[in-house]
Amino acid sequence: MFLLSFGTILFELALTRLFGVVLFASSAHLALALALLGISAGAVVQHIWPSLLPERGLERRLAWLCMAQAVSVLVAVGATIRLPLTRQFATPPTNFGERSRIAWDLIEPTWFAALVPFLVLPFALTGLAFAAAFHRRRDRITTLYGADLLGGAVGALVFVPLLYRVAAPDVAFVVALASLLAAVGLFWSELQRSHAVMTGFFGLGLVALLQASLAGFDLHAVRYAAGYSEENVTWSRWTPLTRLAVHEDERGAFVLLDNTSASQVVRTREERRAVAQAAARGLVYRLHEPPARVAILAASAGPEVAAAQHAGHTDIHAIDLASEIGDVVATNFGDAPLNPFLQRGVRRVRSDGRAAILHSSRPYDIIQMVHANLHSAAGLLANAWSPNLLETKEAFHTYLDKLSDSGTLSFAAAGNTRWHARAAWEAIRERGAKLPGDHMAYIDGDQTLVLVKRRPFSQLERLELLELVEQWPGNQKVLIDPLDRDLGLRRMFYKTGPVMTDNRPYLESADGFLASLGRVIPNLLGLDDEEEGQPVDIVYKNLVLQALVVVMGGALLVFLPLVRRGAIGLRGISQGDLVVGLAYVSGLGYGYLALETVLIHQLVLYVGHPTYAVTVVIATMLLSSGVGSLLAGRAAPEQRADLLRGALVAVLVLAALQVWVVPAVLQVMAVGLPLEVRAALVGLVLFPLGLCMGVPFPLGIRQLSPRMGGLVPWAWAFNGWTSVCASLGTVFVSRAFGYDQATVLALAGYALALGLASRLPTLGEQAA
Repeated sequence: MFLLSFGTILFELALTRLFGVVLFASSAHLALALALLGISAGAVVQHIWPSLLPERGLERRLAWLCMAQAVSVLVAVGATIRLPLTRQFATPPTNFGERSRIAWDLIEPTWFAALVPFLVLPFALTGLAFAAAFHRRRDRITTLYGADLLGGAVGALVFVPLLYRVAAPDVAFVVALASLLAAVGLFWSELQRSHAVMTGFFGLGLVALLQASLAGFDLHAVRYAAGYSEENVTWSRWTPLTRLAVHEDERGAFVLLDNTSASQVVRTREERRAVAQAAARGLVYRLHEPPARVAILAASAGPEVAAAQHAGHTDIHAIDLASEIGDVVATNFGDAPLNPFLQRGVRRVRSDGRAAILHSSRPYDIIQMVHANLHSAAGLLANAWSPNLLETKEAFHTYLDKLSDSGTLSFAAAGNTRWHARAAWEAIRERGAKLPGDHMAYIDGDQTLVLVKRRPFSQLERLELLELVEQWPGNQKVLIDPLDRDLGLRRMFYKTGPVMTDNRPYLESADGFLASLGRVIPNLLGLDDEEEGQPVDIVYKNLVLQALVVVMGGALLVFLPLVRRGAIGLRGISQGDLVVGLAYVSGLGYGYLALETVLIHQLVLYVGHPTYAVTVVIATMLLSSGVGSLLAGRAAPEQRADLLRGALVAVLVLAALQVWVVPAVLQVMAVGLPLEVRAALVGLVLFPLGLCMGVPFPLGIRQLSPRMGGLVPWAWAFNGWTSVCASLGTVFVSRAFGYDQATVLALAGYALALGLASRLPTLGEQAA
């Protein structure tokens, strides 16, 4: 159980990285849906055909199942990187969202449909093994469930360090090796020594392949990448966040994240002059005498760094989630005379941009962000749980807190710049400014940007800005003068429309959310052939398609057994008792994953990097839940009911504290501590909650009477399916109403389980 869960988590996480390359990064969340639906499918197979893995000879059959799972993982990864899943291009994109915005139109549906069975099969085999073990060894379910959770925790912990050594596709060797080790142990326990030795030899072959991967051999080369052709790629490397590649053509050299985001490498004086002439990049640096202290959010390959250097600034913090891009530029173009990352005074910071500013001990004179890439896997990792956290009202409070008295924020995101200005205006208003517009200048034309100060612009600063913009190359104008009292224009730009907040960090309003669904759903159902009306519709098209997969998968894999075959192994059990049992595990499944998602959202800024936040939260929750399950197994039969109710009450109380109290306390009291200490503190404060969350599922199953034993595989399937619903439900609820409401819904799942817990021991006593 430990080894299968360990490998399953690794395979699931590796798929998110692979999808960011062979599909588009916005499809990475499909990995979670496919994983949990596959596990549910395997559990349902055990429910419908329990003779597949009977009581007698269970360990031997599980061993063969582990071997099949190892083979299926290798086949699945091979198919993923070799099938032509998207249309191909010979040139890199010219901006960060060019192809991501039309991602679904570029996916080849036939090939993708052919790939799905290969991806689902490994998870289905794992789900079949889990369900059979829980069903046939129900008296030891607390130990088995604990081993399952502990294996997942270890898998989550080692994933990021593993990707520093092994390319994401080659993680398949580690997953298959874990499954083969499980098979060896099972064969050996059944005294089938020859089978154990044979399996061990296969494992040694995988070890050899893994060693070749560690030595740098590209054993799983991507054949068809999304967004552009591989033929112009001169270098590539996998990192824990994404795949980086260097693409060179007549337009110059570009570093690409995944396969859609291109960032130009500045190598010559002419290239540096060109990037500095872009108003969004270069204008703010001309407003400050060098050397100003500069922070660049989403520095990527360094064009903004080059623009700052062109203006004479030499104290530059280049902040990026995928800071390995700077390493690529520094190493691969080390002989370029004006390589931005090899100039004096540049410090590369590997962090989320807002978190880096929050944790800075000194103020900045300039904080700049230009087109932060939220379409790549790296961007989506930061925003998977908390979209646009760089641009919320609370984010601008952070930037203003860390800005020097005469400092300037410069934010540019093309059409979305207006919403940056809206959030900044609201933050300034909350800080007590009578005329927030006096702190801001809005510049439009060839490029759009907003400049923001802690204090109002002085008359001298205003005149300097007007003169600079008038002389700037291209068609630029100061659309809203910081000292112009045209309140009508100010009101239109700064006071209308939704304000992004940390609780609801989305551009569209709740009404816009419903309007987008109203456009997307008829389009997907073929009732409307018109193109989507808004860019955000592409996001909802992705989400609605995933929701349809989950609903249809749930109908086929979870509800169909009840309709087609009846409750296998549960003859004579009333429908009401079945509903109670399934509702109990459904509440747990939804509540667990929804709370996990919200906690990542709440803690990512404090930890400082989303990769570490995701790893710490998931690993701590799984680890502590596994310990909770093991401890629950020690409870005497007469103590189980009270322990179960106590654990559910504790979850409700601790979860509320963790979501609404603990993050704020940590940011106030411990924000300046080193990253390792902050991560350890998060693990420490989450451990009690995870400990209690590991008790209700196995102890609830132990509370069932022997007559209800046949419910276990079906219950495991429901638990997995509702976990998928939780991942999508949290996204939909947070977009419509906010993360506070998503938290309430997650707690409602545990409240439902608490209300039903007292009925579990009596299920099956009343005949149908």
